[in-house]
Amino acid sequence: MAGRILVLDDEENYAEMLQDLLRDHNFRVDMATRPERAIDQLEEIPYDLVISDYKMPVMDGADFLKRSRELYPNLPFILVSGLMNTPELVKVANMGVTLVMEKPLDTAEFLRQVARFSEPMTAEERRSLELERESSGAQTSGVAFSHPEEPRFFSAVSFSGKRFIQNAWAIASEGRDLFILQTPGADGELAAKDISAWLGNSDLPVAAFDLPDSNGAALKKLSEVLSGQEHSRAVCVYLNTASQLAQAHDLTEVASKELRDVAEDFLLIYILESDGSDSCLAEAGGRAIILPALAERPSDVAAYARRFARILSERVGKKKCCTFTPEAAYLLLAHDWRRGYREVQEVVMQAVESSEGDEAINAERLKNALGIEEDQVVSPEARLPILMKKAQHRYLEKEMLVGGMTVAELAGELELEKPVETRDALKDLPLIKAELGSL
Repeated sequence: MAGRILVLDDEENYAEMLQDLLRDHNFRVDMATRPERAIDQLEEIPYDLVISDYKMPVMDGADFLKRSRELYPNLPFILVSGLMNTPELVKVANMGVTLVMEKPLDTAEFLRQVARFSEPMTAEERRSLELERESSGAQTSGVAFSHPEEPRFFSAVSFSGKRFIQNAWAIASEGRDLFILQTPGADGELAAKDISAWLGNSDLPVAAFDLPDSNGAALKKLSEVLSGQEHSRAVCVYLNTASQLAQAHDLTEVASKELRDVAEDFLLIYILESDGSDSCLAEAGGRAIILPALAERPSDVAAYARRFARILSERVGKKKCCTFTPEAAYLLLAHDWRRGYREVQEVVMQAVESSEGDEAINAERLKNALGIEEDQVVSPEARLPILMKKAQHRYLEKEMLVGGMTVAELAGELELEKPVETRDALKDLPLIKAELGSL
């Protein structure tokens, strides 16, 4: 599978030139123009290779290399610069730089060196990415869903994850605000980072704050964030209760008028932990979207788990710990992840760090990290029915919530043979369609 490359240069035009060159040769590339932001990306995204300029303000290439080596002792690192003197070359050599290349670059040699450390996309992978972009270009209500490039932070492997990020981008690209309704601990903040970049904010950090009691105080915070050059024009505002939705709508309207001289192109991304009910969605208005819980997106759970395992295993020098045994993979997919993607990160971190050797994460280590007490690994033939039963329970709970029904009313609609009157009974309900429990 194609790897991922991070390009850092404080001259945006040069960084874009390198990014375009590498993409034209089928490499997956992210770009940064500030070393401190590049460090943030290294902490959240697994890269095969870093390509960095040397002469940069605040933190030069040597300082960036030092910080990178603290995170990843063995990550390939190509330093690109104008003519460097001998002391500078000795300095970066002692820090473990992989390769130094001088500007102007010999393009053919540069691409040859890059290919040593990162796999380009295959024709199939490139076509798959193009098809995904084409399919995401479908239109609903006259609004294009297509986002500029694949998400870097938010995992959109699952269909519901893809649909969420496409709809979120459609809303964000056409107005001043976006309302994300999510379960506790969900990954809406990661989606905000990708949307910020797609809006042209490059690698600027996304500021975030809780909505104050008054919009006067909120305007003051927004003005502080938007008046400088250190933050993105996309700002996350966290709502504590659904009762703040009306205030949020007012804030967008007031900010559009009062902050016109400060920033004309801002976006307010309101994030509310919500049960996903129709009433809350209606109150948020047409610029709101529900982010499905992570447990409803098992392929996204797997993607986050692989991401964190790879980052952490390379950091501690245990490269085989980036994979999971089949039994461990089942536990990952079967868990509810009620604290969202941060819980996935914490569990994977504990599983990697608890490994005594360099080996795949097994079920025992993952059970200990999850706090599962029963000493039991489900047999392969029992896994699918259990996973489908969990999916059925989530679906029935959602139907009951959206329809405003009691358990008994829902059971009546489903025409169940045996009466079901409690939530526990609903949870223990056998598969309504038994054939879903086998392939």
